[in-house]
Amino acid sequence: MSKKKKWIIISIILIVCIIISILAYMFIIKKEEPLPDVKTIEVLDKIKGYEYNLEDRDTSIYKENFLKLKEVLESETVNFKEYTTLVAKLFIIDLYTLENKISKYDVGALEFIYPEEKEKFQNKIMDTLYKLLEDNSMNTRKQELPIVQQVEIKNMIETTYKKENKILNGYKVNATIFYEKELKYDKELSLTLVKEDNNIYIVNVTPIN
Repeated sequence: MSKKKKWIIISIILIVCIIISILAYMFIIKKEEPLPDVKTIEVLDKIKGYEYNLEDRDTSIYKENFLKLKEVLESETVNFKEYTTLVAKLFIIDLYTLENKISKYDVGALEFIYPEEKEKFQNKIMDTLYKLLEDNSMNTRKQELPIVQQVEIKNMIETTYKKENKILNGYKVNATIFYEKELKYDKELSLTLVKEDNNIYIVNVTPIN
């Protein structure tokens, strides 16, 4: 065998060895790198007879108002005015606290929406308020997002709301939202809440400019 052929064979062997070494190194490094934790949600508490849940990702202000609502609903006589006030607060806190949401499809506060309006409301929020929300299923999001610090309910007025062939009694309220950091999200809202089958539901949400 000529020297030229020997050098070609040796060169090929060296190149193959280098490629194998690189691939093996990359495989080992990749294998050793810790994978990001998948975002999971745990239910901490429930209110018997209702769809309201307290989750481990909920903020302290949400937890505080949830426990107040639980106390109201588990009392012998339910104070529906207080029930309405707490539903309005919890709805706003959950909907406008985007920081703990996994993605644009993880719309908060749906349990407070009138059942027949949930899908429509969810689609609207995904196309507006949650439109630019980045996915955080792997806990890697760096996006700065709002956290509701407090909600002030005011101007609570009794009203009626026509739903198909039904006239529902309820309240129209205005609310002011306070955030941990100002990120130019809605600050004033008008809500319409109605009573049906001993439940309070939200049927209309309108930002006040």
